[in-house]
Amino acid sequence: MTIALVGGAVALAPAATAVGQSACRSDFYYLPGVINTNSVNLRSGPGTSYSSKGLLSKGTRLTWICYKPGTATTSSWDYVKIKSGVHKGTYGWVSARYNDPD
Repeated sequence: MTIALVGGAVALAPAATAVGQSACRSDFYYLPGVINTNSVNLRSGPGTSYSSKGLLSKGTRLTWICYKPGTATTSSWDYVKIKSGVHKGTYGWVSARYNDPD
């Protein structure tokens, strides 16, 4: 839960909860991919407001399942299953800019 001070009063905002492939706005692809840079967050939902499930290293292999397109001010997000490394078998979301086809 996030606490925010609004005009002298305390307002409580719920924390972002995990979101699976139900947030996808595309067909399902199941294509191989790879992380293209170091220290990429694997997130519980499609955005930076969602919690990190851990960091992925450059070269981490994954299966790209589907994606949520971005807008003029936000990035696209890929829903993936990690295929290598310490998070192998974990599902989560990665900003599309850090995922390349394999």
